[in-house]
Amino acid sequence: MDLNNLKSEAEKILSSGELNPVDKVRGIDQLIKPNFDVSTGLNNRGVKPNQEHKELFTELANSIRQIIRESAWGGSDPISLKEALNNPDLFDDNTWDLLESWIDHDRDLNWNYVNLVQFNLKNNKKSDGSGFWLSPQHFRMAAIIDTVGRELQEDTPVGFDLDLAKSLYKNENQIPQAISNSISTLRHA
Repeated sequence: MDLNNLKSEAEKILSSGELNPVDKVRGIDQLIKPNFDVSTGLNNRGVKPNQEHKELFTELANSIRQIIRESAWGGSDPISLKEALNNPDLFDDNTWDLLESWIDHDRDLNWNYVNLVQFNLKNNKKSDGSGFWLSPQHFRMAAIIDTVGRELQEDTPVGFDLDLAKSLYKNENQIPQAISNSISTLRHA
């Protein structure tokens, strides 16, 4: 499919009032996969993407990022991690505030098209498939909380290790190896 047709079909999917957020992202994925080998960054004809292709993927990533965030937040403005996880008794208010202060939603801009689509369709759907559970940074922090929480031992006075949580969040990798087990098991209930 030529680039103009791809753009036109993508716009139809993204602007559809009949598709939920997950279906929109899945639709874009199904549109792109037959036309590009996204795993290697090459299109199916073995030609490296040109500037127009790169611009298309950037536009799609920006649209998908917005769809995921708005689905998770219930609008365009971020909600708190405490509200997103809907488990207020997990920490005291001071700890929630500290965790919230580390979250930088601009880090979402580091997720490219492939990362956004593959990660969110695999890991971040609501249990009923109607939308996305968390924004990328809230999901990342939830996985860190889960990972650090696994380190707690029931019969010791040691509490949640905030220093470890902070160092994992500040890691430049979007998905540090240390949280990969939590990423693979953490799901919306």
